[in-house]
Amino acid sequence: MSKKTATDGAKPCVVLGISGSIAAYKAAEIASALTKAGVDLRVIMTASATKLVQPQTFFTLSRNPVVTSLWETPEWEPEHVAMAERAALLVIAPATANILAKMAHGIADDALSSYVVSHDGPVMVAPAMNPRMWKQAAVQANVEILKARGVQFLGPDCGIVACGDVGVGRFVAPAVVVNAVRAQLEARKLAAALAADGVRFKKRRIVVSAGPTREALDPVRCLTNRSSGKMGYALASVAAQAGHEVVLVSGPTALPRPAGCRIVEVESAEEMAAAVKAEFAKADLLIMSAAPADYRPAHAAASKIKKSGAALTLNLEPTEDILGSIAKSKKAGQKVAGFAAETERVAEFARAKLQKKKLDWIVANDVSRADIGFDSEQNEVEVHTAAGATIGMPKMDKLALAARLLALFLRG
Repeated sequence: MSKKTATDGAKPCVVLGISGSIAAYKAAEIASALTKAGVDLRVIMTASATKLVQPQTFFTLSRNPVVTSLWETPEWEPEHVAMAERAALLVIAPATANILAKMAHGIADDALSSYVVSHDGPVMVAPAMNPRMWKQAAVQANVEILKARGVQFLGPDCGIVACGDVGVGRFVAPAVVVNAVRAQLEARKLAAALAADGVRFKKRRIVVSAGPTREALDPVRCLTNRSSGKMGYALASVAAQAGHEVVLVSGPTALPRPAGCRIVEVESAEEMAAAVKAEFAKADLLIMSAAPADYRPAHAAASKIKKSGAALTLNLEPTEDILGSIAKSKKAGQKVAGFAAETERVAEFARAKLQKKKLDWIVANDVSRADIGFDSEQNEVEVHTAAGATIGMPKMDKLALAARLLALFLRG
């Protein structure tokens, strides 16, 4: 029987499983965000979860019936079988020790666990429990079983849990779950696009840089820029969900960490240059979407510069040209994509940067436009290639654009 997932323009179907952790109330935020993102969301709740949050909440947010029992199905076909036929992804958030144990050992005694053994697509779980429970040997053994089967774990985080204890076991931020789900759906589109062109999957080691840098003026002040890091984080998220080994070199951002990536955090352009060069040595592809500072103070003051009322002159010196130095160390088979954020003569400046830095691709975008500029959720770009081609990509969500860009880079 063919799997009836949404692949022809219909909304992708995602099953959200909710088990009996106090963090179940946070699943409402996940359900709302995914529905707004155009997902056909189907919710299954355990009996314990319904004691914490009413099913009506998720009925309202998902705009679909909520399954809470094996014995109350509106159609002749068992609901856990029907959903398994069309679902692209299963995400259980929050996931208790109980549901993890059932998943690991094939127990199917309620609606959610019965759906789990029917589902044959990707699975994500976001654990939430007391730190002592998370550390328990049986729980960790179940985690290892599930990881070996390809289940992706989102968290848990370290912090204060509901009972007041501190440790690893805290539910991740809902935004982490939402981003991982949306990135997985875009990764499916990426895989389909490459397969349609006859490109077979090959796991690559991909380095992505993202965000701004901060160049210290004194212990309080710094020079920086308006880069949010959203485009780089989108690229890293989709690449990781597509099955590649991803290293994200990130400047300071307020974004949730993308799942499945190794993250190297940096502050200054000097630190970013060192990290990118170290990681690129073993990489197949570098996507330099960060916006490192071009200049830094020649000397950072050791203590706060006090306001005197007089004019202040800053002596600035150039930072290292990261892409320029990368070109000199590039080995056969390695590919490099750069970004050009411009406010005028966008194509002209982008092509000049492409040639000067000997890049394989450069992604040019007009950051003077508020609808696609800094901090926007969307982007519109032109990609210029070393072979002289120009590929326009219309305005779209940054995760969708990330999939389109990766399809281009991974064909090369």
